[in-house]
Order: sequence, then C-alpha cells, then structure tokens
Amino acid sequence: MLPLFHEVSAEAGVAYHEGTPFDGFSNCIIKQYCDFNFLVGAAAAGDYDRDGYPDLYVSRTAGTPLLFHNQKDGTFTDVTAQAGLAITANWAGAAWVDIDNDRDLDLMAQTAGYGRHYLFVNQGNGTFSEEALTRGVALDDGQTKLATSVAIGDYDRDGWLDIHLAEWSMKGLLEFHGDPRFPDPDRPGHTRLLRNLGNASPGHFEDVTIPSGALTDPPGSDGLFTRVFSFGNALADFDGDDWPDLAVTGDFGTSRFFWNNQGQFVESTLASGLGKEAYGMGSAVGDLDGDGKLDWYVTSISGGPACVQGFCSKEYGNHFYRYTANRQFEDADPKLGIFDGLWAWGSAMVDVDNDGDLDVAQTNGVDYPLVPAGSIFTVDPNRFWRNDNGAFVESAATLGFLDVRNGRGLLTFDYDRDGDVDIFVPNNGAMPTLFRNDGTHGDWLRVRVLTASGRDAIGAKVTLVHHEGEVPRLSVIGLGTHFLGQSENTAHFGLGLSASRVATLTVHWHDTGKTTVLTDVEPNQELTVEP
Repeated sequence: MLPLFHEVSAEAGVAYHEGTPFDGFSNCIIKQYCDFNFLVGAAAAGDYDRDGYPDLYVSRTAGTPLLFHNQKDGTFTDVTAQAGLAITANWAGAAWVDIDNDRDLDLMAQTAGYGRHYLFVNQGNGTFSEEALTRGVALDDGQTKLATSVAIGDYDRDGWLDIHLAEWSMKGLLEFHGDPRFPDPDRPGHTRLLRNLGNASPGHFEDVTIPSGALTDPPGSDGLFTRVFSFGNALADFDGDDWPDLAVTGDFGTSRFFWNNQGQFVESTLASGLGKEAYGMGSAVGDLDGDGKLDWYVTSISGGPACVQGFCSKEYGNHFYRYTANRQFEDADPKLGIFDGLWAWGSAMVDVDNDGDLDVAQTNGVDYPLVPAGSIFTVDPNRFWRNDNGAFVESAATLGFLDVRNGRGLLTFDYDRDGDVDIFVPNNGAMPTLFRNDGTHGDWLRVRVLTASGRDAIGAKVTLVHHEGEVPRLSVIGLGTHFLGQSENTAHFGLGLSASRVATLTVHWHDTGKTTVLTDVEPNQELTVEP
C-alpha cells in the first residue's frame, strides 16, 4: 500500500519553529521538574475570515503566536502582524470560538509561565482586538498560569458559548521552592469554567467554576485545595440528555468527569467507571465503536523497556472508555490494540480513508532532562491505529504517519478541501508536521451546522444512515478540542467505495431541541444546515 500521508509543512508554508523557551522557573531548585515549557505546542483550526477554508493558529514559546491564512491553493500565508496577534509570550492552548454570536470566530489563547490569558476579538476585517481583561477571561490574579487546553460548549443551553480552561497544576512539584507566583494551596488552580453572560452582556464572562460544581480541585480534609494536573478537556453530551458533560484528563491519576444535571455539574469519575489511567494526557471524544453513542479515549504513558523510574511505576497505558448506558462507561479490553502508545500526548478520532469508521491518531515523544539519552521515549514515533471493522491495527509506518520528534497537540482538518481529512502536529521545540492526506478514498459527506444567529452550532448532533436499516452514525459539532489542539468544526462522514446517496441525515440542535431531517442526500459535498 502506498503511503496515505505526505509531510508537506514546508510546501504548504507552515514550517515555523515552535521556539526556544524562556526560563520562567529560575527559582526552581530542581529545574527539570519545573520547566513547563517542555509540555507545550498547540494549534487550532478555524475559518476566521469566513471564506470557506480553515485557517491555522499555532502557539510558540518565547515569541509571538502565528496565524496562517489559507490561500485556497494548498498553501498558507503568515498574517500574524497584520491581524494584530504579534504579542510575545509563552503561548499554550487555544480555541476559535464565536463569543458574541456575530458569525465570526474569536480566539481564546492561553499562556504558560505568564500571569494572564488573552482573548482576541474578531473585528470582521481580518484584524483582532485583544480584550481578555475587560471580558473576564484573563484570569489575572497575580499567579503564573500553566495552561494546557481550551474546551468550548454551551453547558447551560442558553444559546451562548462558554469556555473551559485547563491547567497542569504544579503543586507538589513546585510548592517546595516557595515561588509565590504559583497557585497557593489555600485557593483553587486555574482549571476554570467561564460562563458567557449572553444577552445580559454578549461575549463577556463570569467564573462559575465553584457555583456550577465544576471545580476539579476541591479542598481536602485539611482545608487546602487538592491539585489536578489537567491536560485535555471536553464539553460533550455523553448520556444523550442534551446537557454537555465535562471530561478532563489529568496527570498522575487526577482525571475528572462531571455529569451535567441541567446546568449543575456532579463529579462522578470513579462512579461512572472512569479515571483508571495513571497519567491522563490526550483526550478524544467520538463514537469510536460505531454504536451511536459518544466514547472517551484517554492517552497515557505506557511502559516499555526504557521506562523511567518514577514515571511508569503505576502504568496502565491508554484507555478507551466505551459509553454503555445509565451514565456508565466500560473500560475496553486492551486487546483492541490501542492500549500501548508509549509516551502519548495529543490524539484524535478520524476517518482518514473514508471507509465509514473512525481511526485513532496519536502523537508521542518526550525530551525531559530526566529521560536518559537514547531512551525509547526520546525516539518514540507517532501512532496510527486503523479501524478494520472494530479491530485496530497500528499502521503509522504503512500510512506515512511517521515522526519521532516531540509532538504535543494534534488536530484534523480538510485544509485543501479535497474530501479527505489531513492532520497537523505541532512539535515541542521543533518544526511542525503537516500530514496531507493523498490516499485513494471512498465517497464522503461533510456537514456544517449553524445556529439561528449564524455561528457554528457547537454541540449539535449529526446522525447519518447511509443505507436503510443500518445503525445511525453519530458526529457532534465542536468535539474536536483535544489536548493542545482544536480540529475543524465540521462533521465528516466517510461513505466507503459507493456512489450511493445517503438515506437519512438528521441534525439535532441540543440548545433548542430542534431537529431537521434530510433524505436522499447526494454524497461528495459539504452541506450547510441551518435551523
């Protein structure tokens, strides 16, 4: 089989360097425990100028972020300066989000080793205005942020998008050196849920982490706040009641899961059969087993012959949590083949060959000073598990999805609009990897869903029945927020080697309860569905 992917970052114009980190932790006694810069490398895909092609935002350390405008010919152009994004910092996770329902995408951007976050509001003319402080999302509390990922969703179903920010807390690794910039144990960290004030003040936010029940690090018996080392996060309706639940991966056994009870969250990690991974890192949500229900895939560190003492002593590998019913998940058998990914980071569920089922892409690698030179983790290649009727086969080399650099985030998008899904991987302290999908594929259908206001209908459920009698296939708009990556907000369905029309396409808006049904849909097109 010829490679499915070709690496084209230079050809496409996105061959930037992620940067050499600032030393934001000079007071650390043991620096290798404190340098959070080893963890970052983020990207977000979104059509900020509404020309029909996804653009690309990428983070950098010790420099400005970069905004690449899609030229519609398979290439990108750097428009950072003219867009107004040329602000120097150590940048972390990011997501495109229409905060004010004006139909264009704004940009939420986190930092690591800095005291605040940033919100770039789209002015509708190719430029952005930075307004995080006035809109309530800067979290400027005098303490250093160690941010990771951004999740977007309308958790209270009021028609306005809310923001969840994740942070890898360093309490336990940092508190011993007494640096006052880092979170105190007598107050929570910066993993926060920010509610959009909506009609009262469009695109302005209030911190509702505690009153909503979404606090990941509640006080312990000593009255001090525990610490959750949050990496990936998602607002997703797992139980099908139209209220987005909250899933947060956490390092050192600190993953958290919250059911949404009509706007109030209840922490139910262990009670729901979750949280078994020792080092929760990457997060991907989708219907991986094709049963019409959302599942949660969590990456973690696997063992291996060069496992570093102290990192792998409680290792359980990756976990595929299959949703069953009644707010319960089943931890799938490791024999599925997606269990062992070594030092895993960002991941995504994606149908790269348009055969109708979801595959799993994962990026790997680590360069911490504690990891010995020549360790298997320092030359740890990407993983790609191809879904063959429910059996997963590791096929990265066969498909051309190879890279041994230190990948962090990962996103999927059809940047060249040829009907197949491409993958972008930002690498920590190195050049990125843009994997263009050049395979010979089957048919496909892409669905963009809008709200009445004209913005992307984040949380809308799209179900497809290709042939009558088949189990409906589910895709949810906006669930492409992974660890340090945000994929395109479009439902992509592979249809296999068949030119037959789609029997039924159903779109359900979770915030209003409205449902639209389309029948006899022509394949190989992108539809836009409005209420």
